[in-house]
Amino acid sequence: MSEIDEINKMLNSREYAEKLLRVAIASIKTEDFKNAMEKNLEPSKLILNEFHKYTENPAIKPLIQVVFRKYWSVIEDYLVHPQKVLDLLWEENPKLRDILKEERAKRYVYLACAGAYVKLYYWTWFGKNMYLEAK
Repeated sequence: MSEIDEINKMLNSREYAEKLLRVAIASIKTEDFKNAMEKNLEPSKLILNEFHKYTENPAIKPLIQVVFRKYWSVIEDYLVHPQKVLDLLWEENPKLRDILKEERAKRYVYLACAGAYVKLYYWTWFGKNMYLEAK
């Protein structure tokens, strides 16, 4: 399935979009989570930079933004309620449970959600990748 087919499927199904979120969360490796936490990396940086070929592709970027705008209330609900993110990580990724019991992991998720909110909002509604803008 092409990227555009995936985006169309997400546009037409909130359930499909949420399923992709759950699949992504379930695929997080413990070592990657620990590394991100220790280096204080924001998940939005991974989304906007690691998927740069999609998020900044002139043919695909507007479609992804439409999906983010359509489901912004869902994205926002998670980002302003970090406990929901912790619960989702706990449910969908049992490998992370030991580390999620640590206070520093909880603090990291709370801080990551706050940073991600600002960066994803800016990209979704204004089309600007703040990580690229800072260079």
